[in-house]
Amino acid sequence: MSKKEILAKKLLEIGAIKFGRFILKSGRVSNYYVDIKYASTIPDILKIIAEILSEKIKGYDIMAGIELGAVPLMAATSVISGVPYIIIRKKQKEQGIRDRIIGDIRSGSKVVIVEDVTTTGGSALEVAEIISSMGALVDKVVCVVDREEGAEKNLGDRGLKLDPVLRISDIKVSGLTSGEET
Repeated sequence: MSKKEILAKKLLEIGAIKFGRFILKSGRVSNYYVDIKYASTIPDILKIIAEILSEKIKGYDIMAGIELGAVPLMAATSVISGVPYIIIRKKQKEQGIRDRIIGDIRSGSKVVIVEDVTTTGGSALEVAEIISSMGALVDKVVCVVDREEGAEKNLGDRGLKLDPVLRISDIKVSGLTSGEET
């Protein structure tokens, strides 16, 4: 069994695919939720994810992702690959060090965006805009699971390639529906 197949099996075994009624960040209503945040708290699953992502980010100077979901993925991948990462806060803090970006990035750096799950690609586009405004080069987004609901097209329209570890269609579960607007 490949690492990708093992990961898909483990995600199902631990209940990282949850069923019910969920409102996604995109505003869509779905009868399932892919909980990579939970999955990344389990060391053997995080290790598999990081090993696969380490292969996908070869040739990049730095990883970038929005706080919470991307952070454990980037940290584990960084330990394996040696590629540093930056964390983008969802919004600028009012206290302490008020920077929205944690970590070092230089103009001209080749950056890959890391996401836990993609639906429409909105979060990745936000990160790409921030990174590009700093003079860094971004052309690729990696994610653990792509829900196959438009992220690939939306990112592609902006010159970004989506390279998921898994697509939801790779995870053998019946009855998955999504896409209603709220």
